[in-house]
Amino acid sequence: MITIRRAEDRGHFDFGWLDTYHTFAFGDYYDPQFLGFRSLRVINEDRVAPRTGFPTHGHRDMEIVTYVLSGALEHRDSMGNGSAIRPGEVQRMTAGTGVRHSEANASQNQGDGAAITGEPMITVTGREPAELLLFDLA
Repeated sequence: MITIRRAEDRGHFDFGWLDTYHTFAFGDYYDPQFLGFRSLRVINEDRVAPRTGFPTHGHRDMEIVTYVLSGALEHRDSMGNGSAIRPGEVQRMTAGTGVRHSEANASQNQGDGAAITGEPMITVTGREPAELLLFDLA
C-alpha cells in the first residue's frame, strides 16, 4: 500500500516565532487518519524565527533526527553537549533516558528544519504487507 501525504494537506500552525507543519497528529493538531506510520510518530517541518527556539524540554523514548534546510540550529542538552547544525547536516539524538535539550535558530535568517521522530526500535519483517509513506516538504 502506498500513502501519499501532500505538503498542503498537513496540519499547520504559525505561532509567530515558529511556523510549523505536522505530517502526523502532534500537539494541538489531530488527524485520526495520520497518527503515525509504524514506529514513526512525528515528521514536522519547522521554520524558527531568528534568535528564538524551543526552551529546554524532555521527550520519552524517542529517537530524534533533525535535518536543517537553511539557517543554523543550535542544540544544547543537559549532558553538556552543544553544537550548531547547518544546512545539509543531520543530527540524531536518543531521548527518553532523562536527557533534556533545547533548540534555537542561531542565525539572523529564518531557519528551516525538518524533525523526524520515531520510537527507538523500528522493525520490518517480510511477513508484513509492504507499506510506503511518501511525503514532501514543499
